[in-house]
Amino acid sequence: MTTKQLIQIGVNAKSYPQHIFKYRSDNDKTERIITHNELWFSNPLLFNDPYDCNTPINTTTSLADIKSWLANVGVAPAFIDDLADKLQKNPNLMKEETEKGMGELGVCCFSTMDDSILQWSHYSDYHKGICLKFDVTEDPSFFLIPVIVAYRKVMQHYNHFTQSKNIVDYLIRPKFSEWSYESEIRIVKTAQNIRDNSGNRAFKFNDNALREVIFGTKTPDTIIAKYRQLCANNNKGHVQFYKMELGSGVHYELIKRPI
Repeated sequence: MTTKQLIQIGVNAKSYPQHIFKYRSDNDKTERIITHNELWFSNPLLFNDPYDCNTPINTTTSLADIKSWLANVGVAPAFIDDLADKLQKNPNLMKEETEKGMGELGVCCFSTMDDSILQWSHYSDYHKGICLKFDVTEDPSFFLIPVIVAYRKVMQHYNHFTQSKNIVDYLIRPKFSEWSYESEIRIVKTAQNIRDNSGNRAFKFNDNALREVIFGTKTPDTIIAKYRQLCANNNKGHVQFYKMELGSGVHYELIKRPI
């Protein structure tokens, strides 16, 4: 089964959305999204929420669980007893390796919504920036596999010896419940993808994956003109443009209008 088929199956099954959104302020990195098809994958250990992707590591593990894990990962039986004893006596070894592995990941954060008043305020320069709409089916390899954030009030702990098969659910997916307004979805790149001599964490997506550029209610006309021109000059004639307006009814809402 191809990557494209996997993504399409997930979209059809509503396991994750076909369209995801990236809120941005106007700056050089935002321009490079248009001009170089680059999205930045951050070190998850440097997120602004110190608990985000920083699940506490449980270092108390039975000898039997450690031996079972060593056997499952292919350690030769002759070495299991000695290695298990060393790991149990030095519980911080696996904790340090887990944290090191997290620091070598790259995470790019999106939302399932383009009309979040709070996100426009927090991530798009107080409604003066832009929001970019992407279609995951137009670049399956880039967007494989979306991780939908699970918002929690109770923090779970992670033990690599007993929960390694669910590492994403413990270390990437959970987030404090008060962030739920973001309706966040994440794309993760592994160490194999991001490790190079330059330390570059920018990755390229296909032109067609970008479908819309949406401007905020306060985005200046000069910024609107700039991104229109950037799209025209960089093989994105298919991109559609919209601008948010404040609703005039009794509800707090943003209304997206084509421009």
